[in-house]
Order: sequence, then structure tokens, then C-alpha cells
Amino acid sequence: MKNLSLLLAASTLALASCTSTPTTVEAAAPTAVAAAAAAPAPSGPLDAAQVSAGQQVFATYCAVCHNGADDTAPQLDQLHTFNHQRVSTALSEGGLMTLQSKMLTPDQRAQVIAYITAPVDMGRGGTSTVMTAKEEYREDFAYPVRSARDPRDSSEVKRPPSWAAPKLGDGPFDSESWEQRQLRTTIVTRGLEAPRAIEFLPNGDTFIVERAGTLRIIRDGKLDPKPVEGTPKVNANLGIATGFMDLVLHPDFKTNGWVYMSYHKARGDLGSNAIYRGKWDGKKIVDGKDIFVSDDVDTFYSKLKFDNKGKLYATIGGPALGTDASMMRAQKADDYGGKTLRLNDDGTAPTDNPFYGRKDANPEVFTMGHRINLGLTMNPWTNEMWSTENAPYGGDEVNILRPGGNYGWPVSSEGRYYSGRSIAPDPSQDGVTRPHITYIPSIAPSGLVFYTGDKFPQWKGNLFVGAMRMGETPRTGHIERIVFNNKWEPVRNEMLLLDLHQRIRDVEQGPDGYLYAITDEGADSVLLKIEPGK
Repeated sequence: MKNLSLLLAASTLALASCTSTPTTVEAAAPTAVAAAAAAPAPSGPLDAAQVSAGQQVFATYCAVCHNGADDTAPQLDQLHTFNHQRVSTALSEGGLMTLQSKMLTPDQRAQVIAYITAPVDMGRGGTSTVMTAKEEYREDFAYPVRSARDPRDSSEVKRPPSWAAPKLGDGPFDSESWEQRQLRTTIVTRGLEAPRAIEFLPNGDTFIVERAGTLRIIRDGKLDPKPVEGTPKVNANLGIATGFMDLVLHPDFKTNGWVYMSYHKARGDLGSNAIYRGKWDGKKIVDGKDIFVSDDVDTFYSKLKFDNKGKLYATIGGPALGTDASMMRAQKADDYGGKTLRLNDDGTAPTDNPFYGRKDANPEVFTMGHRINLGLTMNPWTNEMWSTENAPYGGDEVNILRPGGNYGWPVSSEGRYYSGRSIAPDPSQDGVTRPHITYIPSIAPSGLVFYTGDKFPQWKGNLFVGAMRMGETPRTGHIERIVFNNKWEPVRNEMLLLDLHQRIRDVEQGPDGYLYAITDEGADSVLLKIEPGK
């Protein structure tokens, strides 16, 4: 059951529209090939027990992409034709599967290499039995976990091939835009690995959150090689939708030093969304503790933001694909999956929350019916919270979050399942709050921010949304700029930084009035600064 649960949780991650498309093994970087070539193949015969153990490791961590869920990744039968060097290359530092490899112990890496490269007569087989698992119930949770081969997933779809993201040069990168005309984008720092969020400190330093569980700090424009100490222990072993997710400062940070972090907390073989609060003493986080821990599992992603009244908003992604019963948790007010929470700064529920005092609802719930929210910001002109939401295939949303609002997932959506079937033949359902902006095709929206500064006066009041891809076209990440009329209705948009071919994970306005963005390109991720051109 443990292995099954891990795989089933991971299946959602591979199927979300925001995920990067796996690249083929042939595209491995030359440096990785050289490193792998130095690792000799086993000199003796393969051990059957090691091969069997490797099959279990593969089923848990690898099968979700390499056995039917993503047609752009080499399938298991193809992998079995690869030699030891080729597989080692992919799992080496700098290889295409570097991040996935870091989830494994050295023994597990050796076991999975043995399984992939073993001859047929060792019983390695050609398919994973785990992938045919039926819907099952967790003993400790009264709802079904998703099936890894649900008929709605991408296994029925031939998705376009992908290729490795081009490594950014030194820059600067000049471009043009409407209103502003000349733009210049520079790299502030390299050396980031799967970053998730940017946060600026009053003294000019910058926090960067990395998914694997590390908090990095940039001082005087230089990335400190040592992670910040005092952060919570993060469970990042279930794929890209888990791990360390976001960080915000308390509105009175200059006085109290409080820092808030959202992360995935280990809970048996799965995990729960949690919020951790600690105090920044200038060198590390101290006096840290959890102020909120979800009482369920099978939920992913989270973003944090304070409003102008000192209330903390936190999104929790719902079951994104799978059984109808599991996805419908987003429609239940007494389930944290697929919700936006509104909290006091100590993690308790404000008494003026829309569901407070109801026996059939969790008191922290502010909005419901969400799939995957990767962005959260407050409109400083209307004092309303806005969010981005990823649909499976088209139908991405920008929402204005209103108390008690139900945003429809999975009963109402403009999008489709990966198989092409409509999620909702009639997305206009009674009692559903319609999205403010809908994207068809998908842009896989991430972080967002309203521009309020004076460095780009023509852009004041515009919304900037990070995008990780356009439709099913790889390497089309960009920043979406949205222009509104005086009623906050969108009138037009523009794609920025499209020529860089980078997935944009978060975008923020710096205290200097310039725009900053982080790319999500594994170990090649960078922090970008956008300013007027020269």
C-alpha cells in the first residue's frame, strides 16, 4: 500500500498543466555524459534481489512518467534497451533526471539501474503492475485515492515531443514591448535549483525558496552558498507539487521579524500541507513552529499572502486528477483540499470567516472549488485577493477571491481533461463564481503581481502573471502582462520574455520598483531583473 500511495500521489503531479514536459535521454548535457562515463558498469553478474528491489523503486518513483502517463518520456520497454552508462548519465548530477535522482538513496539508484538494464530472463518484465491498480481506500482516510491509470489522464493522448531548455547566456537580454518599448533583462544570480518564490527583505536582501527544502538568501547581489538555517523539515519526495512552496513576511516584519513558510510536511508515506512561522534574526530562522497543519493528505502546492488588515491567506491545491470522489473533495467545505484559507497571524481562524461556526465546514476556509493555485496577490486598489489557477488542458483561470465563493472545480471549468473530453459540458453552474480571466489554450499560470511602482509609469495598474508554457508547445514560458479598464475588466494582454524560452515560476515587484522573476528550469534556474531598456 505504501508504494501504491506514493505512485498515486505522484500521478497528479505529472498530469498538472504546470509541469514541465520530460525530455528524452538523448538530450543529456555533454558534462553529464562525461560524468556518467566515468562510472563503470557492474563487473559481476546482476543480483536478482537487486533487480527485484529496483522494480519496486521504479514503480514508486518512475512509472508515473515512464509507463503510460506521459508519451514524451521513454516508456519502460524502451528503457529496457538502454545500457548502464546511458541510464547512469540520466541519473547523474547535471543529467536530465537529476532532481528525480535526488529523491533516491545511492542504493535505490543502483537498484533501479539494475532493473532497467537487466536481461529479460531475470524476470524484469515489460510493464509495471502498480500502474494497473484500481481505486483503493486509505485505512486512515475516508475517501478513495486516485487511480494511476484513470481514463481521463494523458495516457490516451499523443503529446508533442519536448527538448531541453536553452541555457541562458550572460545577457543582458534586450526586447521591446507596448507602452514601455525598450526592456532590458539581466540575470541577478544563477545557481538556483527549482525555486518557487521570491521575497524581498527591508534591508535589500532577497529570500529565494527552493522546492527541495532550502531557503537561500541573496546579499549585496550575491547568492550565499549556504542555505538559511532554521527552516522546517520538508517532504519533497512526492514530486514537483510538494516540498517547500512559499514564504512571506509579516506586515510588521521590521518590528517582530516573523517569517511564514508553506511546505509539505511528512505524514507517513504521504504528507500534509503546513504553515511554519519563525523569527528572522538576521542570520537564521529561530523560534520556529507549525501554526497550521492540514488534517488530510493528497493535496499539493500552496501560496501565501497577507492582506492590508493583517490576515494571512493560504491556498491548498486540491486533488487535481483521479477518481470523481477524490476530486470532489474540492467541493466539500469540511475538506482542506482545493481551498483558500484565511488565518490570523497565529494560524487561528478569524471569527468573521464565511464558514466560521458551521458544523459542516472548516472555519479557516475562505473560498472553495479550486484545482491548483500557483499565484496569490492583493490588488492594492480594490483590496481584493487575486489568484491564478491551473486547469488540466486549457481553462486556466485568474480569479478574484470573494468570501464564501465556490470556483467550480471539478464540476465547472472551461478546460478539458488530457484525453480531450470536456470537464463540464456546461461550465455555467448555479452557485459557481466565474473566473475573471480564462486562458484557452493554457499558459500554466504561476505567480502574479500588480505593478505599483514608478520605474514603468505606463504599466502602473497592470497585472503581471508568470507563465510556464503555452498550450502543449514546449519552451514557451513567458510573463503575461494584462491591461485593465477602470472597472478592472481585462482589455488586452502581452507576452514578455517569450524569446528566453524559460518557465517563469514567480514574478514580483522589488522595493526598487523594478520587476523580478525566477525561472523554473531545475538546476539551471535563475533570478531575473527587468528594467527599462537603454
